[in-house]
This record gives sequence, structure tokens and C-alpha cells, in this order.
Amino acid sequence: MKCKKCGKRLRNSEKFCTYCGYFNDAQNEENWNNEEINDNLLEENWYEDDIDVKDEEEIVIPSNKKKTTKKEQSTKKETKSKKEKPKKEKEVKIEIEEINSSDEYYSEKEKYVESYIGEDYKLIKKSIFNIWAFLLNWMYFLYRKLFVTGIIGLIITLLVAIFYTKYFLIYFVITIIVLGFAFNPYYIFIVNRRVNKILKEYEGSDPFSLQKICNELGGVNVVLSLIIYFIFLIVILFSIVSISINNNHNVKFWKENSENKANCISLVKLVYNQEKQNYVKVDEALCKVNKAVNTEYEIYLKTLKNNKTIYVYYETDKEYIVFKNNTEKLNDLIKKQKNKTITSEEEKILSDIKMITLNYESISKKSLEEDSLINKKKDKEEKVNYIFSYQEIIR
Repeated sequence: MKCKKCGKRLRNSEKFCTYCGYFNDAQNEENWNNEEINDNLLEENWYEDDIDVKDEEEIVIPSNKKKTTKKEQSTKKETKSKKEKPKKEKEVKIEIEEINSSDEYYSEKEKYVESYIGEDYKLIKKSIFNIWAFLLNWMYFLYRKLFVTGIIGLIITLLVAIFYTKYFLIYFVITIIVLGFAFNPYYIFIVNRRVNKILKEYEGSDPFSLQKICNELGGVNVVLSLIIYFIFLIVILFSIVSISINNNHNVKFWKENSENKANCISLVKLVYNQEKQNYVKVDEALCKVNKAVNTEYEIYLKTLKNNKTIYVYYETDKEYIVFKNNTEKLNDLIKKQKNKTITSEEEKILSDIKMITLNYESISKKSLEEDSLINKKKDKEEKVNYIFSYQEIIR
């Protein structure tokens, strides 16, 4: 019996064609001729490989049918196979071509890569530019579970925004363009590595299970990417506010310092011009700002006379600068104190002179500490103690 649709031979008991699936009803049975019956019998023998017949042994068939030898049977089978072989090879070739034409990237591992990426597989595989990476920037990396790359990118963005603010716009434009072109090949590279790792780790598993594992480990993660990006936005907002406050503080700080330093150097030069005739040399000068009291400025000169170091002390009184004392008589008064010949008035003068020396050392030490804090950008308060060298004084 032959299939009415495709012409393939069927066994007696078969109603549905095993090649094309067409249903063959019993109406065609009366059209069968003897040759078809013999062919069917031969087909049955062809399926039964355990029949052993000698070369010239006859096969008995119904009385009104002719006899067929094994030699004739084999000849017929060869003829039939020759007719069908090219057809089958052609069909296989067509099927392969259809598979290749439907997906040019198809390979054994590619189905796992497709499962890992998800529904955007073909778009990411074939496109040279990713519009979402261009628009969302590092957020899209997090969305695609490229967490390490995404976090590193956000950190770099944060550092540029804080320390190189004037170049941030240039950085941003270059970044979004580069990410738009680079994301797809980079993502495919990472996915291939991850799929290789999965195949190695789950070696021996069936393809269905492997595809399911790739699908679960790959794809996208909306919640975690939003959490990370939200934390990034909080950090960058806090940094911008902090920088703004610090900048305002620094502007105020440097404005006050500039005013204080300018006033101090003016007063020091004024005192130096008044005292330079009295002393051989002036080593340095100090200035202390006292805005909380009536005496706004204290001026100290460290001078040299008769091989002795002498400190000269001035202070401001409203709009004037007034000489207060110096340590020229310090050694004499100390001798008198040791000899117990010092008067009460001289005791008071000695106490004031010693205080000048102590104040000079204290102001000098505090000024160095303030300079150190400023250099380390840890200044907390306004600078109020200044040291001026001889070169600064005479400049």
C-alpha cells in the first residue's frame, strides 16, 4: 500500500503515513495489484532481519500470486534504496540549510547563552549599539547582573563628580557613547565565560536542566540594581552637599584669614619701623588676633641687642597701636630677685616681662599647629596666630 499524499510505501496495518502523517482510509484497498502485495510482503521481510533464506529458496505466497526468489527480492530492494537515498540526502541537506538560515549564530553552546541572556538575545547578539546602555549608563550594567563592573563605574563617576567637577560633563558624554558601543560585545564575552563555568560545574546534566540553570543565573535583576543605584544617589547627594558646605566654610575661612593676615603684617611693619633703630637685628615677628576682647591684635618682635634676645610687645587700643613692654631688663630683675633686693614694683614688672616670653612661645607654637591643620585640610576654626620672618617684614 502507498500513501495517497507522499507516495511512501506503508505496511498493511498502517493507516497513518509514518513520513507525512496523512490518514489513508480503506477505499484504496481494491486498487492494490499483485505487485503491490508482493512489495508489501517484501517490506515486511525487510523489517524482519532474523529470516534466513537460501539464495534460490522460494518464498511461498497466496496461490494466485507469482513466486519471488531472494535474489529478485534483494535486487528490488537495492533499486528501491537507490531511488530513495538521494531523496533522503536532499531532505537532510534542506533541513540543515533551514536551521542555518533561521539562526546564523546557532551552535551547541549558543542555546545556553540564549537562555542566560533571555528574550533580548538576538538584539544584543546582532546590534552594534545598545540604546539602553547609552541612556541608563552604569545602571544598565547592574540591571544585567554585571554588578562588579557597574559598581566600579559608579565609583569612578562619583570620584569625577567630587574631585573633577569642571570635567564631569565631558566625562559623562564620553562615557555614555563608549558604553553604548561597548556594552553588547562586553556582555556577550562575560556571558560566554559564565556559561562555560556553568557547563563545567554541572557537567553531565541534561540539556533541559542546563538551560534552566542558565536562565535562573542569567537574565536581569531589577530590585538589586535599583537598591545599589539608590545608595549611589544618596552618597553622591551627600558628597555634593558636604562639598558645598566645606566650600562655603573655606571661602569664609580664607576671607577671614586674608583680612587677619593683611592687618597683622601691616601692624608688624609699623612696629618694626618704630623699633628698628633701637636693635641690631629683628629675627621674626608674631601677631595674635583677639576679636573677642577689646585688644584686637598683639604684636611681638624677636630682636637682638648686645648679644641678647629681647622680645618687644605692642598691642592695639581701639584705633592705635601702643608699646607695652620689652624683656630688655629681664636678666637684671632676675638677679635682683635672687639677691632679694627687688622692690614690689619691680616684682610686678618682672612678672609682666616673663609673661611676654611665655606668650611669645605659646603664640609661635599655636601658629605652627594651625599651619599644619591647614596643610592637611583639617582646619576647624579661623587662623588667629601668625609668624612673619624678617624677609616678610622688610618686603
